[in-house]
Amino acid sequence: MTEFFKQNIYRPYSIIKRTNILQRLNNQGRRLASVLFSWLRGYAIAEYFTPSFSKLFNVPLQSIIKIGDDDLTNIEAFRRSPKADLEITKNGQTIRIEVQSGFQGINDIKEHKVREVREVYQKTKTRTICIHIDLYNGQVAFVQLDAIKENDMNFVTRQQMEGQSVFSIDQNYFKWRLLDSLPVLDDLELLI
Repeated sequence: MTEFFKQNIYRPYSIIKRTNILQRLNNQGRRLASVLFSWLRGYAIAEYFTPSFSKLFNVPLQSIIKIGDDDLTNIEAFRRSPKADLEITKNGQTIRIEVQSGFQGINDIKEHKVREVREVYQKTKTRTICIHIDLYNGQVAFVQLDAIKENDMNFVTRQQMEGQSVFSIDQNYFKWRLLDSLPVLDDLELLI
């Protein structure tokens, strides 16, 4: 774990601090420490669970490609992006994975991410799955983002999300309790 912390918390923090990137972002009025904590938590969780994603999708770990815009030295690339974090190829099909780390008992996906997924799917037929890891409740949701309809009733405006429109993740999407074994892919009802 010490090496994991060094690589996925301390190293990114050092780069962010050295490049002074946080002070140059529009943080929607949030304190810089809150922005940093939120970003580092999401980054570390994605890194921590990537080996589990490899097992879940039955693909080699080294074949999982990081496609997110997490360039810690370039403010234009670092800004919030709707682009998914990871990409895999399974049975000849490209699948994108959006990793989210919930921490406050509120489980939402920002609408701009869903819109980006729809656009990508219309152009390339690339499927996108959001794997939402709710650390607060110890459970994981699997949401097929490209299957969400534009007028879905789960879109709400959430003040905690800077007043943005979000897709509220229904409890039925949570298919894995973190204390249990990794689920079987076929049991997740995903279109892949």
